[in-house]
Order: sequence, then structure tokens, then C-alpha cells
Amino acid sequence: MDNTFYLEYQGDIDDIPRFRETQERFGIYNTKISRTELHYHDYAEISYFTDGSGFETINGVRHLLRQGTVSFLLPNHMHSISGAPGQQVSKYCCLFDIQLLFGHQEDSEFSRLLDSIGTDLPSFLDFEGSEKEKMKQIFEFLLEISSESDSPILRHLIRTKLTEAILIYIRSASRQQSYHNPLIAGRKPAARTQLFWPVLRYVHLHYRKPLSLEELAQRFELSVSYIGLSFKKYTGQTFVKYIHNLRIETADNMLQHTNISITDIAMEVGFESFRTFARVFREIKGITANQFRSLSKQNKDSHPAK
Repeated sequence: MDNTFYLEYQGDIDDIPRFRETQERFGIYNTKISRTELHYHDYAEISYFTDGSGFETINGVRHLLRQGTVSFLLPNHMHSISGAPGQQVSKYCCLFDIQLLFGHQEDSEFSRLLDSIGTDLPSFLDFEGSEKEKMKQIFEFLLEISSESDSPILRHLIRTKLTEAILIYIRSASRQQSYHNPLIAGRKPAARTQLFWPVLRYVHLHYRKPLSLEELAQRFELSVSYIGLSFKKYTGQTFVKYIHNLRIETADNMLQHTNISITDIAMEVGFESFRTFARVFREIKGITANQFRSLSKQNKDSHPAK
């Protein structure tokens, strides 16, 4: 049986609008899904499932979807959905940049709680009763106001409602003592991959820091050869190529939507030298980072945001 899973990167999707002044992304829609392939992206995603049944896999943990299920994905969490045979699942899907939650001043305690989702707290919950209805109302309200014109009032209102939904989620998750470690909660990943999933997830959360096979082997008490071979077997890429792709896709988004210097971006996404960044960027994108930024600016000037 082929256990290879190929991750798709979904980057700066055009249908996620940005606020004009802050450039933070926020979008919400109501959709039906029969299947999505395993993928990740650099923005957060919180979904409320309203109808149908199926399964969602988040960082290797597979869970049942039903009415009232809420899943919350931090940036770079890996996930896929499959509806039951012949069925689709319906959901409100909200996509946003994490920084939208903080505005001008970051709350360290809230940041800590957010970072615990997917590790100390689960990435999914089944809501019942009044909390289920409350969550549904929040998503309905966010969908209703999302068509309004961009303004500071709209941004504050969206931030308030998103924060409310997330705090309800975190409070409920904290009560569920059976989910101390979601990497082993519910259905476990297939036996051949369950050792590798925690490694892959760790890489997705820490790819901007220096990483090596030796460090991962020591941290997860696995052999260097096992981790190296697992990357090739399950992702179709070597460890180094996988890290490079994660870093370059993040640089892609920063080049398009920030004024940070290219040298600083190279350091920010995890490259130890600009020379290596420049070489890898050109290998993956086919042009230099400076050319990429110039083309992106030209495209924005010819297609200004509405």
C-alpha cells in the first residue's frame, strides 16, 4: 500500500481579501466539500461544520465531522477533508492572518493560548447545546458583515467576533480532559506514519529556525536515517528540499505584501546566509527575489485592490 502523501501549499489565494490599510487577510464563506487534498497555508483557518458527515485529518489526526464540529488550524498546520461516500460536508470557513487578532498590541497570554492549539489543546471539537448555537451565530454574523466596506470599525468588529469564537473554543477544549495530547487522541495515524507525523508537524511550526536531521533525531528519539528516508518516502522530497520550499513560500508572501528588505526576509524565513536564499529562491521560482517583487508590484499597479 502506497503511504505517500503529497502536501500542497496554498499561499496567497486571490479570493482572500486584504484590508487596505493593514494588509491583513480576512475572508469567510459558506461552502460544500466532498474532498480536499492534504495541504497547508500561511494563514489561520477556523471552520464550523453545519451539515453532512465525513472525516478531517489535521496533523495526522483523523476525526469525524458532524453538525457542530469546529476545527481550528494555525498557520502551516496540515489538513485534508473527505466526505462520507456520496456525501458533501457543509461548513462556514473563515480564513485570516493571526496578526488580525492583536491589532497594534499583542497579548502574550492570548498568544500562549493560541500556540497551544494542536499541541496541548485539540485542533477540533464537537459543540453541543448553547455553545453550538453561539458558535453558529458568530459565523453567521461574520459572513453577514464581511461584505461591508473596509473601515477601522469593520476591522475591530471582525477582531472582536473572531476573538470571541476562539476563546469559546479554547475554554471548551480546556474542559475536555481526554484531549491532553491530540497527536494520540481519537484515531491514530496509520502505524507506518505515526512516528513521522510529530516530526513533520514540528518542522512546520519551526521551519524559520535552524533545523537539522540530527536535531530532529535527538528530539524525537529516532534515527537520522529514519527521518531522512521518511521525508523522501512520505512527502516525495528530501528534508532539505522540504525545508527550502516552506521557507521560500513564506518569502514569496512577504515579498508581495511587505516592504521588508530582501536581505531581512532571507533571515526572517530561516536562511543563515543571503547567498543561499538567493540561490534557492531562483531554483524554485525561476527568477531572482528582486525580479519577483518587481513583477508583483507591477501586477498590483495594473490590478489595484477594490
